[in-house]
Amino acid sequence: MPTPWPLKFGAFFAPFHPVGQSPTLALEYDLERTAELDRLGYDEVWFGEHHSGGYELIGCPEIFIAAAAERTRHIRLGTGVVSLPYHHPWLVADRLVLLDHLTRGRLIFGAGPGALPTDAYIMGIDPVVKSRMMGESLEAILSLFRTEEPVTRETDWFTLREARLQYRPYSDPHPEVAVAAMVTPSGPRMAGAFGTSLLSLSMS
Repeated sequence: MPTPWPLKFGAFFAPFHPVGQSPTLALEYDLERTAELDRLGYDEVWFGEHHSGGYELIGCPEIFIAAAAERTRHIRLGTGVVSLPYHHPWLVADRLVLLDHLTRGRLIFGAGPGALPTDAYIMGIDPVVKSRMMGESLEAILSLFRTEEPVTRETDWFTLREARLQYRPYSDPHPEVAVAAMVTPSGPRMAGAFGTSLLSLSMS
């Protein structure tokens, strides 16, 4: 039986590149592929955040999306993901709202706890608590997205004092939000609890 929605296609860029390759050329290659996906009519493309592996070169998907947005017109651009335990939630929300305006609403905010153990190790973050940290951050970000009232939160790793966004998102009411799921059930549980989409990543 046919579904009432058309089948859509997207791509996910970790992206993987051989260690030792010119990062300038590798990143240009990824931007060119993104522009080609846009030309071919793909619906969305996602970019990962990694810092220490040497083969996944995008340290800030928001910066990469800003560059990709200038070369594309229709394709939606997703963070796959912003590793929330690595960033203050108010600054994440502020950057995303800026990017939502720069992309004219083509941004998808993918959130996750961070996949590379070496990233967390270097920053002194206990992998056991990353899921909790992500949930605390995502709740604060969604509150900033969804209300103009001041948001106050106190955790053991970030503080918000009467925080607001400087301006409202371009998208109504805010960019689509997706929570990553890889191995544990915490991602799907969080997506259900916060009413977000699910970004399912299966890697071996």
